[in-house]
Amino acid sequence: EYKIAQMKAGAAKEQVNFAWSQLMPSIDSEAALTRQYAENGFMSFSDGQADLKLVQVRFGINPGVFYNNLQVSRNVYIMAEEEKRRVRNDIVYSVIRSYFDFLLSDEIVKLKKEAVEMYTSNLRDVENMYGKGSVPKFELLQARVELKNQEPALLDAGNNRRTALELFNFTLGFDDNRYEPDRAILDSEVKNVTAGEQDRKIESLVQLAVKNRPEVIQVTKKGEIAEDSAERDSSYYLWPTFSVSGYYGYSKADPNSINTGMPVDLSGITGDDQWHDSWQVRVAATYRWNSLLPFDSARDSKRIEEIKAEEAREELSGIKRMISISVKTSYNKLVTSCLTIQSQRENVQTATEGLRIARESYRAGIIRNSELLSAQLGLTTARTGYINALYSYYVSLAALKKETCVEDDSVILEVK
Repeated sequence: EYKIAQMKAGAAKEQVNFAWSQLMPSIDSEAALTRQYAENGFMSFSDGQADLKLVQVRFGINPGVFYNNLQVSRNVYIMAEEEKRRVRNDIVYSVIRSYFDFLLSDEIVKLKKEAVEMYTSNLRDVENMYGKGSVPKFELLQARVELKNQEPALLDAGNNRRTALELFNFTLGFDDNRYEPDRAILDSEVKNVTAGEQDRKIESLVQLAVKNRPEVIQVTKKGEIAEDSAERDSSYYLWPTFSVSGYYGYSKADPNSINTGMPVDLSGITGDDQWHDSWQVRVAATYRWNSLLPFDSARDSKRIEEIKAEEAREELSGIKRMISISVKTSYNKLVTSCLTIQSQRENVQTATEGLRIARESYRAGIIRNSELLSAQLGLTTARTGYINALYSYYVSLAALKKETCVEDDSVILEVK
């Protein structure tokens, strides 16, 4: 898709060159033979003429048409460049998201494996205690059921991990699983979002997005193209077409001797049968009057382009509103995930210590197996929440970078 956008930008650049080429005159050579006949009159003295135009130049231009065509081609080129930038931003976001999709699925696999190991260890403890008569058979059956319940979840997590890895490499442009994301980023500290003045920060990000987003620039240029096209059509009746033409070469007449009843041969007035130098220069300004008529094609085309310009303004208004909503949503997700990371990190530590105490208490016969399983579930839930918060944080940050078209994290985070 990016390669296609590059080629379209190259084609749009050629349109700019094409617009400039209107300033180039037409230069050619021409050889012509004219045959004619007239029963009487001046033309009857010649049977035709041979012309050899060594250099023939023709140039004509309507200043308004040329200028507005040039503006249209430039705006088309800018739109093509912005499309290339939009595609690049989408690719960057897709790579980042697929990167963390894999890391999330990989962490879920680890959690499920740890859960299986915990429930396996729990089953061994229950079996030992059941053998000693310390627990009823119900707790033994419950431990077995809980272990079996974890196995399908582990298989699903493994399938999701493989799919995420394939999608990550597909996003990079490979058909095989050539690359695997590095999970070290999950162990690094996240940058905190500055507390307070959240509305002011969102507003500044919205303004930044409205200024930088390729879609906004594209629709703006779309409206300008329509306006320039309308001005171009107006130029047909606002401006005359100026033209210059000329040539240099040789001409040879074919005089016709006729009997005029006069003692003098008049056929020579049309020339002789020898080659002679010839040249001509013509300068003109042509005004197209019919363009003033309301039903002329140029006037119709102008009205159509004016409607397109109005459509572009309405489209731009809608895009700006959607950008505002999107930036607010992504920023609020970023703030929420940042706070969740802080709380869930402490929650994981608390759940880990709680599971250790619950396991010792169960072995001492203080609590039942259901309470131990609840503690294990609490730790799994806490770790899952922490990983999901990390995923949401990095994906939301990537989304804000895409929406505001900035590369520096500090512009978005305003880190402490």
